[in-house]
Amino acid sequence: MAHIDISILGQQYKISCPEGEELTLQNSVDQFNERISNIKSNARNLRNEQVIVLAALNFCHELSVEQTQHKEHVEKLDQRIQKINDSIDLRLAKTIKKN
Repeated sequence: MAHIDISILGQQYKISCPEGEELTLQNSVDQFNERISNIKSNARNLRNEQVIVLAALNFCHELSVEQTQHKEHVEKLDQRIQKINDSIDLRLAKTIKKN
């Protein structure tokens, strides 16, 4: 297990993560801090806790949208694969009938 030091809203944290995932975690922290900064600049009267909640909700919403889109893409691919399989089965059946 690896450990990295991160900072969110000026608070320092020591976070554990799987070996080799340190850069990915740091990139996530940087993205989160950027989102927090954007929210704070647009809504200066919010407390830090409110900003964090809004950032987390935004990320959850984006994840939900991406998951829905991914599911739709997988379903379309499954349909295309099924059509190809059906076409192959039909051609094989015709070829076997001829022989």
